[in-house]
Amino acid sequence: MIDTFLLSFIPLFVAFDVIGVLPMYIKLVMHLDKNKRIKNLRDSIFTAFALTLVFVIIGNKVMTYLGISINDFLVAGGIVLFIIAAKDIIRGYEEPLSEHDMFGVVPLGVPLLAGPAVLTTSIIIRNNYGFYYFLLSLVLNLVICAVVLKFSEYILRYLGKKFIEALSKIFSLIIASIAIMFIRKGLQGF
Repeated sequence: MIDTFLLSFIPLFVAFDVIGVLPMYIKLVMHLDKNKRIKNLRDSIFTAFALTLVFVIIGNKVMTYLGISINDFLVAGGIVLFIIAAKDIIRGYEEPLSEHDMFGVVPLGVPLLAGPAVLTTSIIIRNNYGFYYFLLSLVLNLVICAVVLKFSEYILRYLGKKFIEALSKIFSLIIASIAIMFIRKGLQGF
Protein backbone atom coordinates (compact mmCIF):
# COMPACT_ATOMS: atom_id res chain seq x y z
CA MET A 1 0.00 0.00 0.00
CA ILE A 2 2.77 2.46 0.93
CA ASP A 3 4.77 1.39 -2.14
CA THR A 4 1.78 2.08 -4.39
CA PHE A 5 1.27 5.47 -2.78
CA LEU A 6 4.93 6.39 -3.26
CA LEU A 7 4.79 5.26 -6.90
CA SER A 8 1.89 7.67 -7.41
CA PHE A 9 3.19 10.49 -5.19
CA ILE A 10 6.83 10.81 -6.31
CA PRO A 11 6.25 11.27 -10.08
CA LEU A 12 3.68 13.99 -9.36
CA PHE A 13 6.03 15.65 -6.87
CA VAL A 14 8.75 15.78 -9.50
CA ALA A 15 6.30 16.93 -12.21
CA PHE A 16 5.03 19.84 -10.09
CA ASP A 17 8.65 21.04 -9.66
CA VAL A 18 7.67 23.66 -7.11
CA ILE A 19 11.35 24.38 -6.44
CA GLY A 20 11.75 25.42 -10.08
CA VAL A 21 8.72 27.70 -9.82
CA LEU A 22 10.07 29.50 -6.71
CA PRO A 23 12.23 32.21 -8.36
CA MET A 24 9.48 33.17 -10.80
CA TYR A 25 6.85 33.21 -8.05
CA ILE A 26 8.97 35.49 -5.89
CA LYS A 27 9.61 37.82 -8.82
CA LEU A 28 5.88 38.09 -9.49
CA VAL A 29 4.76 38.64 -5.88
CA MET A 30 7.56 40.75 -4.44
CA HIS A 31 5.68 44.01 -5.12
CA LEU A 32 2.29 42.73 -3.84
CA ASP A 33 0.90 43.23 -0.37
CA LYS A 34 0.28 40.20 1.87
CA ASN A 35 -3.45 39.90 1.05
CA LYS A 36 -2.84 39.85 -2.71
CA ARG A 37 -0.07 37.28 -2.27
CA ILE A 38 -2.39 35.00 -0.33
CA LYS A 39 -5.18 35.46 -2.89
CA ASN A 40 -2.91 34.63 -5.83
CA LEU A 41 -1.46 31.63 -4.01
CA ARG A 42 -4.96 30.34 -3.21
CA ASP A 43 -6.06 30.91 -6.83
CA SER A 44 -3.05 29.03 -8.20
CA ILE A 45 -3.54 25.99 -5.94
CA PHE A 46 -7.28 25.82 -6.65
CA THR A 47 -6.72 26.23 -10.40
CA ALA A 48 -4.07 23.50 -10.48
CA PHE A 49 -6.32 21.15 -8.47
CA ALA A 50 -9.47 21.76 -10.50
CA LEU A 51 -7.78 21.58 -13.89
CA THR A 52 -5.86 18.39 -13.07
CA LEU A 53 -8.91 16.68 -11.60
CA VAL A 54 -11.14 17.61 -14.55
CA PHE A 55 -8.45 16.57 -17.03
CA VAL A 56 -8.06 13.15 -15.40
CA ILE A 57 -11.83 12.52 -15.27
CA ILE A 58 -12.63 13.78 -18.77
CA GLY A 59 -9.33 12.64 -20.28
CA ASN A 60 -10.06 9.00 -19.47
CA LYS A 61 -13.51 9.22 -21.03
CA VAL A 62 -12.12 10.87 -24.17
CA MET A 63 -9.38 8.23 -24.42
CA THR A 64 -11.95 5.43 -24.16
CA TYR A 65 -14.20 7.09 -26.74
CA LEU A 66 -11.32 7.53 -29.20
CA GLY A 67 -10.04 3.99 -28.62
CA ILE A 68 -6.74 5.15 -27.13
CA SER A 69 -5.25 2.52 -24.82
CA ILE A 70 -3.20 3.26 -21.73
CA ASN A 71 -0.17 1.88 -23.60
CA ASP A 72 -0.73 4.43 -26.37
CA PHE A 73 -0.97 7.18 -23.75
CA LEU A 74 2.12 5.91 -21.90
CA VAL A 75 4.21 6.17 -25.07
CA ALA A 76 2.77 9.54 -26.16
CA GLY A 77 2.86 10.96 -22.64
CA GLY A 78 6.40 9.72 -22.15
CA ILE A 79 7.53 11.43 -25.34
CA VAL A 80 5.86 14.71 -24.31
CA LEU A 81 7.32 14.53 -20.80
CA PHE A 82 10.77 13.83 -22.20
CA ILE A 83 10.59 16.84 -24.53
CA ILE A 84 9.42 19.11 -21.67
CA ALA A 85 12.21 17.85 -19.40
CA ALA A 86 14.87 18.18 -22.11
CA LYS A 87 13.70 21.70 -22.94
CA ASP A 88 13.85 22.70 -19.27
CA ILE A 89 17.32 21.20 -18.85
CA ILE A 90 18.61 23.09 -21.88
CA ARG A 91 16.76 26.41 -21.63
CA GLY A 92 14.98 26.59 -18.28
CA TYR A 93 11.58 28.14 -17.66
CA GLU A 94 10.53 31.02 -19.85
CA GLU A 95 9.38 33.89 -17.74
CA PRO A 96 6.12 35.61 -18.57
CA LEU A 97 6.39 38.93 -20.33
CA SER A 98 4.02 40.84 -18.07
CA GLU A 99 2.52 40.67 -14.62
CA HIS A 100 -1.20 41.01 -13.94
CA ASP A 101 -3.76 40.45 -11.18
CA MET A 102 -4.68 36.98 -12.45
CA PHE A 103 -1.17 35.51 -12.45
CA GLY A 104 -2.38 33.14 -9.70
CA VAL A 105 -4.51 31.44 -12.36
CA VAL A 106 -2.29 32.02 -15.41
CA PRO A 107 0.71 31.45 -15.54
CA LEU A 108 1.19 30.16 -11.96
CA GLY A 109 -1.80 27.78 -11.67
CA VAL A 110 -1.62 26.82 -15.33
CA PRO A 111 0.85 26.01 -16.89
CA LEU A 112 3.60 26.39 -14.23
CA LEU A 113 2.00 24.22 -11.53
CA ALA A 114 -0.49 22.18 -13.58
CA GLY A 115 1.33 22.01 -16.86
CA PRO A 116 1.69 19.23 -19.41
CA ALA A 117 4.03 17.23 -17.17
CA VAL A 118 1.54 17.18 -14.29
CA LEU A 119 -1.46 16.45 -16.54
CA THR A 120 0.25 13.61 -18.38
CA THR A 121 1.67 12.11 -15.19
CA SER A 122 -1.72 12.40 -13.47
CA ILE A 123 -3.63 10.48 -16.11
CA ILE A 124 -0.99 7.74 -16.15
CA ILE A 125 -1.00 7.48 -12.34
CA ARG A 126 -4.79 7.32 -12.29
CA ASN A 127 -4.80 4.50 -14.84
CA ASN A 128 -1.95 2.54 -13.21
CA TYR A 129 -2.72 2.95 -9.50
CA GLY A 130 -6.36 4.04 -9.28
CA PHE A 131 -8.27 7.23 -8.67
CA TYR A 132 -7.85 7.35 -4.88
CA TYR A 133 -4.06 7.08 -4.99
CA PHE A 134 -4.02 9.76 -7.69
CA LEU A 135 -6.32 12.06 -5.68
CA LEU A 136 -4.35 11.61 -2.45
CA SER A 137 -1.08 12.25 -4.28
CA LEU A 138 -2.51 15.33 -5.99
CA VAL A 139 -3.84 16.84 -2.75
CA LEU A 140 -0.62 16.19 -0.80
CA ASN A 141 1.51 17.60 -3.61
CA LEU A 142 -0.61 20.74 -3.77
CA VAL A 143 -0.33 21.16 0.01
CA ILE A 144 3.46 20.94 -0.37
CA CYS A 145 3.31 23.49 -3.21
CA ALA A 146 1.21 25.84 -1.07
CA VAL A 147 3.60 25.61 1.88
CA VAL A 148 6.72 26.05 -0.26
CA LEU A 149 5.28 29.04 -2.14
CA LYS A 150 3.92 30.62 1.05
CA PHE A 151 7.41 30.55 2.57
CA SER A 152 9.17 31.15 -0.74
CA GLU A 153 11.11 34.23 0.32
CA TYR A 154 12.66 32.43 3.30
CA ILE A 155 13.47 29.34 1.22
CA LEU A 156 15.11 31.36 -1.55
CA ARG A 157 17.07 33.42 0.95
CA TYR A 158 18.23 30.28 2.79
CA LEU A 159 19.08 28.06 -0.19
CA GLY A 160 20.07 30.71 -2.73
CA LYS A 161 18.91 31.13 -6.30
CA LYS A 162 21.73 29.08 -7.86
CA PHE A 163 21.02 26.07 -5.64
CA ILE A 164 17.29 26.21 -6.47
CA GLU A 165 18.09 26.40 -10.20
CA ALA A 166 20.38 23.37 -9.84
CA LEU A 167 17.63 21.44 -8.01
CA SER A 168 15.21 22.33 -10.78
CA LYS A 169 17.60 20.84 -13.37
CA ILE A 170 17.87 17.65 -11.29
CA PHE A 171 14.06 17.46 -11.14
CA SER A 172 13.96 17.85 -14.93
CA LEU A 173 16.40 14.98 -15.29
CA ILE A 174 14.19 12.84 -13.04
CA ILE A 175 11.16 13.78 -15.17
CA ALA A 176 13.10 12.69 -18.28
CA SER A 177 13.87 9.35 -16.59
CA ILE A 178 10.20 8.88 -15.64
CA ALA A 179 9.29 9.68 -19.25
CA ILE A 180 11.61 6.94 -20.52
CA MET A 181 10.03 4.53 -18.01
CA PHE A 182 6.55 5.45 -19.32
CA ILE A 183 7.67 4.83 -22.93
CA ARG A 184 9.25 1.50 -21.96
CA LYS A 185 6.11 0.34 -20.10
CA GLY A 186 3.91 1.40 -23.01
CA LEU A 187 6.03 -0.47 -25.53
CA GLN A 188 6.12 -3.56 -23.32
CA GLY A 189 2.31 -3.39 -23.08
CA PHE A 190 1.99 -3.69 -26.87
